[in-house]
Amino acid sequence: MPPASAFATYPSLQDRVVLVTGGASGIGEAIVEAFAANGARVVFLDVQADAAGRLIERLRPGSAHAPTFVACDLTDVAALQTAVQTILDRCGTVDVLVNNAGNDARHSIEEVTSEFWDRTIAINLKQQFFMAQAVIPRMRQARRGSIINVSSIAWVIPSTTCPSTSRRKPASSA
Repeated sequence: MPPASAFATYPSLQDRVVLVTGGASGIGEAIVEAFAANGARVVFLDVQADAAGRLIERLRPGSAHAPTFVACDLTDVAALQTAVQTILDRCGTVDVLVNNAGNDARHSIEEVTSEFWDRTIAINLKQQFFMAQAVIPRMRQARRGSIINVSSIAWVIPSTTCPSTSRRKPASSA
């Protein structure tokens, strides 16, 4: 774990329940680490059990609360709802939801299939809505809470592997 000075310090996060999707690796791992360094009770959902285990073992010694991992395929709405209910039963509330999970697979327009489209929407958009839906009633009851939705900046980066930003020239009709 980096020295405490590597993170901003927010005493108001002490003992708050923070739920992070896609928290086992990448940006999500850094989010889990930063909230844990602030004394939050971090719970994270992911499909990467091995990476989650390594993260917990790395953070446990320096954390007021060792992060908790809940295995969950976020594209399965029923599983997502069950996981959130388990967390709410265990923790009482969720003070902060960080919708971080996503997959930034790049494809040209021609390569996108209906199945790829549906999977991409399920991973990058649908689960964010249903995660928020699952925690909002308890946040309203507690009269507090924050929802942070993380997304890609791919749409602003000129790329030939991202349909929304493709700068390809039309094929010649020769």
